[in-house]
Amino acid sequence: MEQQKTPFLNVNVKCPVCEHNFTQNKIKAGLYSVIEKESDQHPKFYKWTDSDFNSFNPQYYSIWMCPNCKFTDLYESFERAESDLKLNGLKRLYRTADATKKTFVFEVAKYIDFNNMNFETAMNLHLAAIFVNEMPTKESEKSYSKLARLYLRTAWLYREKFGGIQKSEVTKTPLAKVLESLQKIEKNYSQLEASANALVGNIKLRLNEIYSALPDVPLNNPYYLVLGNFLKNVKGMAGDISKIKGTTVLDQQGKITIESSTSGNNYYTFQSYLDFLMYISGFWSGLPFNEKESLSTAVKNYSTSYLQEDTFDTIEKRLGAVDLMTDLYVRLEDFETALHYVSEIYRSATKDRQQLYQKMNMPKADGTFLSMLEKDRISSQIARINSALNRAADKKKDLEEKRMELLLPKVQEIIKNNPDLSEDEMLAKMEEHLVPANVAIAMKEKGLIQQLATLVTEIPVNGEAPKS
Repeated sequence: MEQQKTPFLNVNVKCPVCEHNFTQNKIKAGLYSVIEKESDQHPKFYKWTDSDFNSFNPQYYSIWMCPNCKFTDLYESFERAESDLKLNGLKRLYRTADATKKTFVFEVAKYIDFNNMNFETAMNLHLAAIFVNEMPTKESEKSYSKLARLYLRTAWLYREKFGGIQKSEVTKTPLAKVLESLQKIEKNYSQLEASANALVGNIKLRLNEIYSALPDVPLNNPYYLVLGNFLKNVKGMAGDISKIKGTTVLDQQGKITIESSTSGNNYYTFQSYLDFLMYISGFWSGLPFNEKESLSTAVKNYSTSYLQEDTFDTIEKRLGAVDLMTDLYVRLEDFETALHYVSEIYRSATKDRQQLYQKMNMPKADGTFLSMLEKDRISSQIARINSALNRAADKKKDLEEKRMELLLPKVQEIIKNNPDLSEDEMLAKMEEHLVPANVAIAMKEKGLIQQLATLVTEIPVNGEAPKS
């Protein structure tokens, strides 16, 4: 009988946490190559050496889960040597963590079918891996670079399934206003949660003061009688916010229209996969529901890694990281932060270049000067930095133009609604509507504000062309 072709190797794996042995599919090396990537490194197209494998998505096979303890991570974490201190810390934490702290992983594992590696299974594996890597609470124990990779890969999966992020509109729809209100509530909830924890701590201090003459604080004291219900409501609010977030995702995907309310693709016992995500968000309120949330959390972790970890230890790596971060911020329409990182890499590269020039021209510690070979090496480094500086300057110019292009419709709307304001008053009004002052001034210098004002006054209210 002819053996069925497969792109996989069946490898033996030992779980780094519980040391359980199991077998895992791994794509054979050299079977495919990425022939086109998006600006955030998302592989758009693959080329397989055998066309019979064209239906396989390599992204689906990058996360492994131990069938025994459910430890989930990128496959290299199962194969990596013991030298990774953060990975070793994560393994110890997962091994000793109370079962209730791993409920999300065990619940998601029920819905992972390794015999059907589709979007849902791949997403479940990525979410489980993110949850596991989010478990450390100390900054020194977290791998922000790995979390950034995982969140970015999750964004890619959402994009492949549901399409890209919808760009913002000048006139906000009711759904856009719902999303805006929800973002404000989430931000306020984070502050409420922190205040609630502080309140509990202060109440405990006060009770110790009141009952200092007793060996223990009585459990029936008035504070405890009211505090329990309060904390239950605060904790329940996180779950309710997650459910509303899930519902907005259903809305964005057209899942709650009249026509679609009674139809759709079931996912196990759930009406849809998004309903399933709403369900498991009850075990993890930080679950990203869509591409935008995944990208937003990815770039936050990249930024933290950039500032705190030694992952980017050369000018080339730093520039590569800034390229990626600026692209993510642009996708999130946060041009100010994108420009901040481009400016930062420009400052950093300029400083590195200055130090290299000094090193080339100054004598060494023993009083001798550099050899020609050593100077050639430094010159090569300087040339690479100059290239990086040129790229940074081009990127800064491109970002400024994109930011202005994005804000033009908003500025036109402001001018349309305030036709009688002077130019200086218009600049103040723009700043009031969150148009950055430097952008408004740049528009003024280019004559764009005057052009838009003229254009607006030429358009009649009824939309008809002016009569000659």
